Amino acid sequence: MTKQQYARMTQATRAAVSKLPGGEKLLHLPTLIVAAAYIAGLIVLALNRDMRIVRAILIPAACFIIVTIMRPIIGRQRPYDRFDEKPVGSYKPGKGKSMPSRHTASAAAIACAAIYAFPSVPVAAVMLALCAVIASLRVLAGQHYPTDVLAALAISFALSAIGYML
Repeated sequence: MTKQQYARMTQATRAAVSKLPGGEKLLHLPTLIVAAAYIAGLIVLALNRDMRIVRAILIPAACFIIVTIMRPIIGRQRPYDRFDEKPVGSYKPGKGKSMPSRHTASAAAIACAAIYAFPSVPVAAVMLALCAVIASLRVLAGQHYPTDVLAALAISFALSAIGYML
């Protein structure tokens, strides 16, 4: 991605978001929906004393921890720091590293946990769609490079596949 591509992409996203009610705050909505669905799912599992809750907690937590450990090791600058351009939404220059995307990794791990705990086509479709929206928004808002979200998806899907098949 070049500086010009980044600037065009974030300008287009900013213009589109500015026309929506709530504006840039709307970018957080998919993440909040995934978090709420995850908590609701865990509550259902707990109320039913369903032991799948253990994996539904441990595997997303492991994904989060692994991605968090990887970020400073890889040390990739966020695109807004590299290109010295403001992303869409709130940000703090110099804050954190970019690779892999923690939001995307968490969304993917939560989607896999939901599919594991509540296996059905509607659950899979909704959770995977939300995951795709979050991954896309991370790039379109200028928070991450496409490879950051692809790496996050690969890590979460691989760890989830291993964790839920054992």
